Amino acid sequence: MAWLVVAVPAVLAVLGAWAYRWVDEDAFINFRILHNVAAGHGPVYNVGERVEADSDPLWVLTLGVVHLITPFLSLEWLSVVLGLVFTLVAFLVGGRALQRLRARRGDTRVAPVGLLVVAAIPVVWEFSTSGLETSMAFAWLAASFWLLVVAVDEERLRRTAALVMGLGMLIRPELAIASAAFVASLASVDLHHRRFGRAVGLVALAGSIPAAYELFRMAYYALLIPSTGLAKDAAGSWWSQGATYALDLIGPYLLWLPLVLGLVLVAVPARAWWSAGDRRGVLLVATPVVVGLLDALYVVHLGGDYMHGRLLLPGLFALCLPMGLALERRPVPLLVAATAMVAWSGLCVIALRYVPTVPSHLGLQTVFISDERSSWITATSVPHPMTLADYRRALSGRAGRALAHSAARQAPGTQRMDVITNPFAPLSSAARRPARSSLPFHLAANIPGIGVVGDLAGPKVYVFDAFSLANPIGSHFTVTRHARPGHEKYAGPAWMLGRFGLPGTAPVPGSATRGQIDAARAAVACGGLRTYLDDITAPLTLSQAVGNVVGSLSNTLLRFPADPVAARRQLCAPAP
Repeated sequence: MAWLVVAVPAVLAVLGAWAYRWVDEDAFINFRILHNVAAGHGPVYNVGERVEADSDPLWVLTLGVVHLITPFLSLEWLSVVLGLVFTLVAFLVGGRALQRLRARRGDTRVAPVGLLVVAAIPVVWEFSTSGLETSMAFAWLAASFWLLVVAVDEERLRRTAALVMGLGMLIRPELAIASAAFVASLASVDLHHRRFGRAVGLVALAGSIPAAYELFRMAYYALLIPSTGLAKDAAGSWWSQGATYALDLIGPYLLWLPLVLGLVLVAVPARAWWSAGDRRGVLLVATPVVVGLLDALYVVHLGGDYMHGRLLLPGLFALCLPMGLALERRPVPLLVAATAMVAWSGLCVIALRYVPTVPSHLGLQTVFISDERSSWITATSVPHPMTLADYRRALSGRAGRALAHSAARQAPGTQRMDVITNPFAPLSSAARRPARSSLPFHLAANIPGIGVVGDLAGPKVYVFDAFSLANPIGSHFTVTRHARPGHEKYAGPAWMLGRFGLPGTAPVPGSATRGQIDAARAAVACGGLRTYLDDITAPLTLSQAVGNVVGSLSNTLLRFPADPVAARRQLCAPAP
């Protein structure tokens, strides 16, 4: 019976994920990185330039390792299969963790109603197989909860629990908050018994793997955080857009109803445990709620994302983990709440769907939240867009193939830039300019969407990321006005022309003036920007790695205006 009630949400989540299977365009950023690793270029996006263009190193590592074992599966299909596996594990382990927790008070049959709620939401299905790390985040949260519940009573598992709980930031940077909450709960048991040395040891153990990766990041990428964190202004704040993002998830599914009812399923037993003096039980049931609220609060504070629901899903999963109903004791209020949640879940599976608001004007930085899966289904005319073959039909797919063919035709020993003046018609709007760089590319092109285009274009094409995820220049821009979340640091063509163009490079009408190009050329040769670019392009010797570690703080703090003229004025100013 216990396994049966746990299996219901798990099966529903997996079936929904399969029905909504697809691979998001952003996942191809990771695939390009893995292709570069396989070719011996290292974990980089553009060959010869050490920029951390992914936010999920543990997911990328897992994809790469499993791909070595299963070379017969493409990376696209492998990401879908792993998404299904992690989703299944997450719901099974999460449900069993709740049952183990409630067994402390004699409840032997507990239905994980909260997980049923999560499993019924279509956007959860969408991102379980999107090629991104969401399903791994679910599985990690469930495993951390299970280990916390078990380890507080079984001391032999505490070190293992600490190691697993510390992995959050390697799945997504903001999950470091969740790691801190889980580890704090784990260590509080030793603190309660005044075993301060053991508590400190658990905290140190939890931070050991992230610290080792951080040292690698500093030595290899010469930064303290991923380039994506800089590009998305992870230290910024945009509460109003974050609130809009949260309502964009809550509203279409009437999600406030099951969440309020589910918190009743948590609060009533927790109050009874508190009255009975079971403080440890209350701590265990409260921890995932705190994790979920903190994660959601950070996402809202940041301004959310441009993809419907995506960044709030780990917090939602954690928040719903402890919501359950003991089937032996069914007080009427709790039975009514659980029944209403089950009914809502059925309604959500059948009828509740998200319909995005279509902006009246669509530009590169128009602020709106999109249904990415539906958009790519429309763009590719494929019901389940997953592989490069599927995406070849879209504009980005055609552009990627055209860039690859153009790079292959470039004369040996020469370099060129294609300056795309209209990203919505990249195949017909490129102005060609000669280039010169120590980086080993044949062709450079400024692209606003770097996933499918980059993977199809191949390693001989330098993709100058207009929105700075993989752009070592644009990621350091200062945000002066808010734009579409994740797309606020736009690097115009002048920066590519200034970095790679020959002296006297002709302007590109409507995109880059002579003054902007000259200013950008001067800026990349000045001050902190020159130092950073040297750090990530110089051969990685031992002395260079040590220098990168030393300079990683100043590189991370480097900021300058997006306007090349203003940037030159700041970067090239005489030192005081």
